[in-house]
Amino acid sequence: MSPNPRNQMNADAELNAIETTAADWLVRRDRGFTPAQEREFSRWLACDARHAAMFEALDTAWVLMGEGGSGAAARTIQTPRRVIPWWPTMVAAAAAIAVGFAGWSRASRNVSPRPAVEYELTAATDVGDLRKVDLPDGSVIQLNTGSAVVVRYEPHERRVRLTRGEAYFTVAKNPGRPFIVNAAGVDVRVMGTVFNVRLRADTVDVLVTEGKVSVQPPSREKVIPTAMPAVPTSWAELTAGQKLSVDLRPAAPVVAAQPVPVPAAAIRQTLAWQERRLEFDATPLAEIVMEFNRHTRHELVIADERLRAVRFGGSFPVADYETFVRMLEKDFGIVAERRERRTFLRQRSP
Repeated sequence: MSPNPRNQMNADAELNAIETTAADWLVRRDRGFTPAQEREFSRWLACDARHAAMFEALDTAWVLMGEGGSGAAARTIQTPRRVIPWWPTMVAAAAAIAVGFAGWSRASRNVSPRPAVEYELTAATDVGDLRKVDLPDGSVIQLNTGSAVVVRYEPHERRVRLTRGEAYFTVAKNPGRPFIVNAAGVDVRVMGTVFNVRLRADTVDVLVTEGKVSVQPPSREKVIPTAMPAVPTSWAELTAGQKLSVDLRPAAPVVAAQPVPVPAAAIRQTLAWQERRLEFDATPLAEIVMEFNRHTRHELVIADERLRAVRFGGSFPVADYETFVRMLEKDFGIVAERRERRTFLRQRSP
C-alpha cells in the first residue's frame, strides 16, 4: 500500500517543527541556559525520543562544523540579550548535515549547561586605528593599534581575553564581581582600577596607574620563588605607578619577581598612544622602529646592525614616521633609502 500523501505531509511538517525547535534550543544552550531554561529543555528532550535524536544530530553537525563550545572566538561583534545574526545560516547548514544522522537517536541526553552569559563582545582595531569600548557596567576599554579583545560577563565575574596588541582598562568597582584580563595565560585580576596591558611576542607587560591589581602566572608554568619563603597565591600585586613584565618564552622560568616603580614621565611615555603620539627618551632605535611599525603599514627597516642600539628621543604623531626619518638624516648622519612600502635606514659611510 502506498503511503498517504496527506499523512506524509503531516509527518514532514512535524519533523520540520521539531528541527526548528531543536535549532532554537541549540542557540540558547550556546548562549548559556538559565536554571528555568535548563528544566524546560530537559522536559522537551524527555517528552519525545525524536526531540533528543534531532537535537543530537544538530549538535553533532554543529561540532563537526567547528562551532561547538562557546563559539566566542569565531564571532564578530555581538550585543547582549539579542539573537545574533549569524546563527540562522549556521543552523540551517547544520540541519542539512544532520539529515545523515536521522537514523541515529537517543532516548535522553544528560545536559551540562554552560555558565549563564550576561554579555559577550569581540572588538578589534586595524593597523593605525584606536577604539574605545564602553561596557555595560561602566567599565571602559581603550584599544591600541592592531589589538583585539574578547569580553564575556558571567554572574560572578567579568572576563576579558586580550588576544593581541595593547589595551587600557578603566574598571568599574564591584567587590563581589572581579574583573579578570587574560593575556597569553597571564591573569590580571582587579575589583576596580585603571591599568594597561600589552601582549608582546615574548612578554606580557602590566602597568597600573590607579588602584591595585594582582597578577597570576600562566598555569602551564611552575612559579619559582626568588628570595621569598613561599609563593603567594596572587603571585604579584601591583599598585599605582608600578609595572610588571612576565616572560612568556617556553625556556624561561616564571619567576615571582617584585614589580618595579615607573616614573611619571615614563608612564606618560608608555600611554602617549592614547593621544595618538609616540614619545621616546633615550630609546634604542630598534624599539622606536618597532613602535612606528605598529601604527603604519609603511615599514621602517634597520639595514645596519650598528644602529639598533643607538638611542634617540622626541615626540611624534603615531603615523608620522617621515618626520622622524628626516630628523635622522639631518641631525645624525643616517641615510634613508625610501621605497614604496619600506624605508631602509643605514649609517652614512665615512
